[in-house]
Amino acid sequence: METADEALAMRLARYLEHKQPEVADVAVSNLARIHGGSSQETFRFDAGWNEGERHTSHRLILRRAPEAGLVNAEHDLEFKVYSALEGRNVPVPRAWFLELDPQWLDRPFFIMDMVDGKPGHFFGSDDPYDGKGTEVASSFWKHLGTLAAQDHRGLGLTELRNGDEDGRYWQRELAYWEAKLDVGEAVVEPVVRGVIRWLRANPPPEPAAPSIIHGDYRSGNFLFLPDGAISAVLDWEMCHIGDALEDIAWAIDSMWTMERHLPLDDGLAIWEQASGRVIDRDALDWWRLFVTVKACAIWTTAEASFQDGTSREMIVALTAMRANSFHRRAMLDRMAELGAMG
Repeated sequence: METADEALAMRLARYLEHKQPEVADVAVSNLARIHGGSSQETFRFDAGWNEGERHTSHRLILRRAPEAGLVNAEHDLEFKVYSALEGRNVPVPRAWFLELDPQWLDRPFFIMDMVDGKPGHFFGSDDPYDGKGTEVASSFWKHLGTLAAQDHRGLGLTELRNGDEDGRYWQRELAYWEAKLDVGEAVVEPVVRGVIRWLRANPPPEPAAPSIIHGDYRSGNFLFLPDGAISAVLDWEMCHIGDALEDIAWAIDSMWTMERHLPLDDGLAIWEQASGRVIDRDALDWWRLFVTVKACAIWTTAEASFQDGTSREMIVALTAMRANSFHRRAMLDRMAELGAMG
């Protein structure tokens, strides 16, 4: 009897033939699910075909929309960002094909190159970067600064959330994540709602210019090489336009542990050099509190999807249970540091 992976491999081969009428004898092999994420299904596979007298082989990645996940991502978003950033000094995989028609693989998907490198994990290891933590962290901050300096309009990314807006990014993002809480919360959390009120009453200054925001720039969402260089930044489903301080605040959240490998001031100096911008530390404090709200909204969405049965992935429930508690405590700590508890 044909297995699910074998059936998927055959459907992939038919799709690749459809997209490349100039090739023949398309074969897909070594298809395997890559576990560890919950926003999209990810598979690696090998594909080969004949182009005239020449046979070519490729190592590829399939990213398919899940039935449910942590966030309701736009499934073509990641593909568009990869395509736009190719050759812009932000390491991303080459994007091949985007398909929104469910006739091929039941749900929207895209195909991209598989990139050499290994992921660094933020839980369960004292040395997630094989002795190259300083080099990885330096590369991490350099690439985030380079991303912040990109012109999203020039790259054709105005379709991203807030892409046609000018200013008040803090307000738009706060409203966006508050709406997620409105839908996902089984019981209203008074502390979270109080933090939202405080953030709204104490807005940060506007950035000098908008930036492309990765949305989930952290340990675990990139690949690194043996020398510590980052070979690919991954998982752009939450990408949008906004204040670059949002990505910085998310990146230095204590859950992700990057500060353990490079002092924060050193990392921020690398970011400033790469971006050509100066960080407003007071404004960054606002965004550091904001990302605790964002995190709680993500975990609450995950809890709701598992509770109502739309998600059957155990990682969704486990991630939400652990992380929601962590970020609620972090929220209180940040409020105390800002003197906002009275």
